[in-house]
Amino acid sequence: MKKEGLRGNYRLLKRKPKQRECLSELSLNNIENRSQQKGKEITQKKCFRPFDALPTEILIYIFDFFSAKDLVMKIQLVSKLWRQLANTPMLWKNLESKQIEMKWMVRCIKCLVERRSKGKLFRGILRSLDAPVMLRKVYLDVTNAGYDDGVPTSLLREISYLSELSHPNVVKLIGGEVSGKVVYICTDYEEYNLKEYIKTSTSDKNKISNENVRDLIRQLFVGLQYIHNKGIVHRNLKPDNILISGSGTVKIADFTLSRLTSIPHGQYTPEDPKERDRSGREARRLWYRAPELLFRKDIYGFEVDVWTVGCLMAELITGQALFNGESEIEQLFKIFKVTGVPSDIYPIQAKSFPSWTPINFPDVIALKNSKTFKNVFAKLVPAREQIFTVLREMGKIIGEDGLDLLQKCLDPNPATRITAAKALSHPFLASQSPQILCPSFEFEIPNYIAQLHALESELLPSNYLNSQSNISHSMRSILIDWLIDVSVHFEVNDETLHLAVSYIDRVLGKLAIDRSKLQLVGVTCMKIADVFHERSKEYYRQENSIEYAYITADEYSPSQVVTMEKDILNLLKFRLLSPTILFFMKAYQSLLNVDQETYRIAQYLSDLMLLSYDSIFCAPSLLASAILYISCAFTQRFVEFQDKKLFFPKYSNEEFEHAVQHVKEIWLEARSNPQYTRLESINHKYQDINPKSLWPPTLLFENWIYS
Repeated sequence: MKKEGLRGNYRLLKRKPKQRECLSELSLNNIENRSQQKGKEITQKKCFRPFDALPTEILIYIFDFFSAKDLVMKIQLVSKLWRQLANTPMLWKNLESKQIEMKWMVRCIKCLVERRSKGKLFRGILRSLDAPVMLRKVYLDVTNAGYDDGVPTSLLREISYLSELSHPNVVKLIGGEVSGKVVYICTDYEEYNLKEYIKTSTSDKNKISNENVRDLIRQLFVGLQYIHNKGIVHRNLKPDNILISGSGTVKIADFTLSRLTSIPHGQYTPEDPKERDRSGREARRLWYRAPELLFRKDIYGFEVDVWTVGCLMAELITGQALFNGESEIEQLFKIFKVTGVPSDIYPIQAKSFPSWTPINFPDVIALKNSKTFKNVFAKLVPAREQIFTVLREMGKIIGEDGLDLLQKCLDPNPATRITAAKALSHPFLASQSPQILCPSFEFEIPNYIAQLHALESELLPSNYLNSQSNISHSMRSILIDWLIDVSVHFEVNDETLHLAVSYIDRVLGKLAIDRSKLQLVGVTCMKIADVFHERSKEYYRQENSIEYAYITADEYSPSQVVTMEKDILNLLKFRLLSPTILFFMKAYQSLLNVDQETYRIAQYLSDLMLLSYDSIFCAPSLLASAILYISCAFTQRFVEFQDKKLFFPKYSNEEFEHAVQHVKEIWLEARSNPQYTRLESINHKYQDINPKSLWPPTLLFENWIYS
């Protein structure tokens, strides 16, 4: 009894754990909304303040000498006048040039959402523009089971993708940064989301009109087409993630589950069944998932987003989710009850599902006495009578054209499902006179090449060794060769290695690094590329920093790796979509159908170019073309490209010959110095083709694309 009493007293005396608070949540940073203390109003003594008598312009000039933290924590507490002046947009615009932290730029007003793993979402005011914004705060240690392992995959991708997107129908990124153990993501604020809009527009008193459905779906497809043209699959469209402004503008938001497509398509996450179960623990996410994902297909593309738009279109009309299953198998039953059971698309046994035959959606609103109506009625009634009723109710609002578009979006075969670009030319949406603000590409690969080429001029590194007094060509080459060995050890994709080298060059072009920290920069860039590009394992506790610190023979600690990661991400402004030689190489290979033997030589030369510092002076797209040409010359297997010249970035013959000569010189150097230290790892990686025995071929430039 005494022990129990002591335990009880101990609990009474035990201090309550301190809850986290964002600086923007504190009363000091949101002084307008400070709560009354003990029911009494906060009063201030009236006293004469000489500074208050100064002209406003002079006070603002004086405040400009203070830091953002001082303005928030001190200046605005002095008086009402000072508080107003401390929040003057002009003052904060001047501070923006000093690259102040996001937590000071936003004055939070209300916490909208709070989730342990996903952080807090606030509605706030951007001080520099006096405009409403959304600020999301994510605690890195909380989201990773108590251990700060750096920025997770979902946040890396969301900030990186949004930084490259600019479209009226896509939410705008105002800023993203990591400070300490907190990641801040600031985007523009909209009044409603589609979930709230559906509740209002589908009530008995206020039915949604045909024009509203067409306008909202058209805008959604315009934004989706833009995203897809950038090579991004959203993968998480749902009513909560579709924002609607007061003027009716639709904006796609929440890119945490998005993924950049690869050419050719690779496996995307999640693949492991256990991981799939965890990622799908929110039952509502099942409602908008395409059947190929429910069948655990690990190679897919933009068509999964189009399926979701079909689900959203039906929900927008009826107010209810069209497929609201509680499990994957129940979801499949609900889907096939509407679409019919496909026979040859998925590995379905004959007895797995009832014999539901496909129907033509527009037939449900045909004249009751017509043969068409009688046929569809016989297929749906009585077993699928509810589906018949739902389709007829939707047909009353969107008509035959609307039902036809809905059926094309909900095609269970991803290969024949309509694309976002084709949906915009469908009769149901074409009458809306869509203003498509991005080009429409017929082929996916040329689109992919064009988007990468557009980034080259922005993200090419500078001639940084002139300003790096402690780093030489040889040191960089040895570092890259070691990273090749690390990439083999960790079994990461070749694209991850190329991204890491791109980050290294960009960091060294912006920041002076001591030679003792060069390996730390290299291994940290490798970790960033790994987390950003590899298949995500975010639903498990991550300890990547421990593994990457260990690979340096404990030369650096995990905390040093994490600290350097945050510095690099802020330095690069989270722009991680670097165009690399290998990205272009894979696109060219798919476009030209290059054989595997030739492509293997090209892979070796691509990695070899990473070791040469002089390669940064050639555009990756040009180097990829030169490498592919010299590889075809080596195997004597030139490809047909005459009808595909249009899809290649334009370069002159002189530029191309210079790039080919550069590749040849690096190859000759590697061949004449096979035992050189900086070539050990790459020779081991490509031992299947024995690089020491390979000699550059004789070159005939008239056989290639730029002739």
